[in-house]
Amino acid sequence: MTRIFPATQTQTDHATRLEDMLTAELMNPLFDHMVRTMEGFGQGWVSYQPPENTPLKIIEATDAVIRQLGIRRRHQYSKFFYPGSDRNLPGFVQKYIESTGLKTQDIQQQLLNSQAGISASGSLALDPNKLYLMLPSAKNQGYRCDRCNAFYLHPAAGLCPECNSRTSTNKNPQQLTAGTPTGDFDYYTYLSSEKSGQPFRMNAAELTGQTDRDQRTKRQRWFQDIFINDEISRVQGIDLLSVTTTMEAGVDIGALLAVMMANMPPRRFNYQQRVGRAGRRSAGVALAVTFCRGRSHDDFYFQRPESITGDPPPPPYVDMTSVPIFERVLIKEVLRQAFTDLSISAANGGDNVHGEFGNVIDWKNYKPDIQDWLHDPKNEPAIITILDSLRVQTALPNASNAQMLNFLRDDLIPEIQTVVEDDTYTQDKLSERLANAGLLPMFGFPTRVRSLYTRFPTRANQWPPTEGVVDRNLDIAMSQFAPRSQTVKDKAVHTACGVVELYPQGKNIESKPGLVPVLTGENKSLGLCGNCQAVIYPYKLLKKPHPGYQEPPTDICPVCGVDALRCLDAREPKGFFTNLQPEDFDGQFEWQPHATRPSLSVNAQVGNVQRTLNASVSAFNDQIISVNDNGGNGGFDFQNALIYGKPKPGAYAVSPDKNSPVTTFGAAYRVALLSRRKTDILLVNIEQWPTGVFADPTTVIGRAAWYSFAFWLRVAAATQLDVDAMELQAGFRSLEQNGSVIGQAFLCDHLENGAGYCRFLEKPKEFKKLMDLANPNISSSIASKWINQPHGNACDTSCNLCLRDYQNLAYHGLLDWRLALDMAQLVLSASSTIDLNSPWGSIQNPWSELYQRINAPISATLQRLGYGLPTQFGTLTGYVHQNQKRQTILILRHPLWQDHHPEWIASEAIAKAQTDYRDYEVKPANPFLILRRPGDYA
Repeated sequence: MTRIFPATQTQTDHATRLEDMLTAELMNPLFDHMVRTMEGFGQGWVSYQPPENTPLKIIEATDAVIRQLGIRRRHQYSKFFYPGSDRNLPGFVQKYIESTGLKTQDIQQQLLNSQAGISASGSLALDPNKLYLMLPSAKNQGYRCDRCNAFYLHPAAGLCPECNSRTSTNKNPQQLTAGTPTGDFDYYTYLSSEKSGQPFRMNAAELTGQTDRDQRTKRQRWFQDIFINDEISRVQGIDLLSVTTTMEAGVDIGALLAVMMANMPPRRFNYQQRVGRAGRRSAGVALAVTFCRGRSHDDFYFQRPESITGDPPPPPYVDMTSVPIFERVLIKEVLRQAFTDLSISAANGGDNVHGEFGNVIDWKNYKPDIQDWLHDPKNEPAIITILDSLRVQTALPNASNAQMLNFLRDDLIPEIQTVVEDDTYTQDKLSERLANAGLLPMFGFPTRVRSLYTRFPTRANQWPPTEGVVDRNLDIAMSQFAPRSQTVKDKAVHTACGVVELYPQGKNIESKPGLVPVLTGENKSLGLCGNCQAVIYPYKLLKKPHPGYQEPPTDICPVCGVDALRCLDAREPKGFFTNLQPEDFDGQFEWQPHATRPSLSVNAQVGNVQRTLNASVSAFNDQIISVNDNGGNGGFDFQNALIYGKPKPGAYAVSPDKNSPVTTFGAAYRVALLSRRKTDILLVNIEQWPTGVFADPTTVIGRAAWYSFAFWLRVAAATQLDVDAMELQAGFRSLEQNGSVIGQAFLCDHLENGAGYCRFLEKPKEFKKLMDLANPNISSSIASKWINQPHGNACDTSCNLCLRDYQNLAYHGLLDWRLALDMAQLVLSASSTIDLNSPWGSIQNPWSELYQRINAPISATLQRLGYGLPTQFGTLTGYVHQNQKRQTILILRHPLWQDHHPEWIASEAIAKAQTDYRDYEVKPANPFLILRRPGDYA
């Protein structure tokens, strides 16, 4: 005999919760969208149980109100439902009812008396348990609104509920007319019909770098229909796998029939790797679909599919000429042998990709032994053997045995000690800190990663944890893991709320301060100017952090002299955690705020500056800085955090939402998130400017010029070095010089500690070769390629064939290849003519194509705005507005021209002196802005 035990209260509560969640899921397809409802497809509508003898018009209006409330998720099982005592109908419902001539109280009573309506916070809501699904008597016969296209299977009291809910007037109410669900092919209507076939199973899962470690191999097996032990194919089988670039190469996920990309891949080889997943293993048919987003990168390749499918890939390379790389590998191998011979690694080691050299705090204990090992003559043969092995097939200057031995014996230990004592490095492992400082190689897998804990681990038996954690490089984590930013993982949205560092201590997990320096300690602030974009780090010492819920103070910027320098308390995060309340992913999530562009401080320790051409050039090793100041608010308001009501030392959080397991207490402090990355930097400054020509960093045009030039340097450097442009980053910094604000373009190696590219390009001979790529009269130059056809006429501003790429999406609106070449011309020679029409040697000025040729874009744009045909005013071209009331003359001048440029002054005077235009206002017209913001000249 089988005994049946009564369900416990916990089991009953769990079953009730599951039933409530199921009801909520059923409501979603019934009321998915204003138009895309089950009723909109002609399949049926949701109604209630009306009392006897209720007028038909009232029933129709009540059914329409149920649809309105359902679309807006105003029902008992919605996450937007809050209990309350309000029984009134929402305002938009009342407006619709008024337009029908009915009384709001009648519809309200229909819902309350039938119990289909319940009291809630704010207004009346629906109880799905008292609703019914009505099937149409005549298929595909109903009523349609000609304005919003919504379809109803009942007359809805003769008026469109949606269109008439936006106004309370009865004038010209929007009527419903007889109609069918859709006159054209509609995919969702098709799915709701019998023609779409039988329902089929679709189980989707994620397999990315953030997938929990123990789930990765399982999902890979299940996708390939491989099941072991007690696994059930119908339950665990995966039909659709959602992946990121981690699956681009090296992972076998079987013979795919289809690949769908949610955005355009960065480059052709990325595209090829992804689409190549489908059609393998003799598959007869394969499909690759790419969805393009509404951004410039996707749009470019959407218009040119042959480029994403057929562009030549960059050749692979091995750099055998870099002395810094040689030295880093040498140091690592020498230290490895020293630690092994001295048996230090066994006592203080640990699994680290950079080397098992123990912890930073232990360096003082074995520093003397390492120094003695380096000076011991009996170890010299081993070191020379390492040198001989590393020098195979290289031609390295300054890498002789004597030079390298002197470096290892005299300089290495002091350099390591300097890094150990530098508080700007936060790594605990010695090898990881030395790699970030540039003394050891930085391998491809990032070690500046920061973890986002979606649940707090409690046991240290598995460390790092294999589940409940997402990792990102610090520069990305500063944005994606910042408080209130959201991350999607395994069909759930996780909202970050704080910072913490977790570490194993015996069998337990302990916590340390999540910010460096600690939240309440003193800190070197960062100055960020909103006027000239100058970055000053370190700025001044803060004895205590800025108080929370207050904007940080501003100072007079020492660069531009404007009271716009925000003093930020910026600290480096060690790890992040969420509010521990994941929500179901419904297709939308937030990812704000973003970190600033990579910046170079005004205080950077610039190396020896040398004059080459019309530029001062310097290569040095310093910090590239990024900061997340919460969208210009100066940072986030951090407080001490309680996790499930218990204090977690070192955990700081922003004030979370109500009912969160994370709460805060104590004083709040406004702190920005900081990232510092030390690498090689090449800094380029234009020495002399022609009269009336200048790129002012305090203006949009000036910043556009410097960014365009910086990214041109990046393209040119990649061409000269024969490396991928992604090996380098570009930007500019603002600086005060002789009482004015100037800009300086910089390149920096993408590697954490530099690959030596920038130091190589600093050499006068190499820098001149670099700048020759801007000479259009050299047929093999970049300038010649960009100016000549087909690129010259086809590209008005910039495109993926010149300055744009996937990595600089944020700058696409500012980049202009003509501006970049003008800046490069100034570097080539201080006597370069910067205007819109003077030829460049035997080459036509590229700006002239924008306004002189037939159907030129600038002339065509201005004529559409009411201006006449081009008119000459001295050496410049102008446009007179045809509306006599405007009485305006626009005269084109180069974007870098200032008001005191001699040609501008002369042309302005000529225009004002002409009798026909004596009373006209003469304004400068900037071709850069006309092409981007023509409305400014309307």
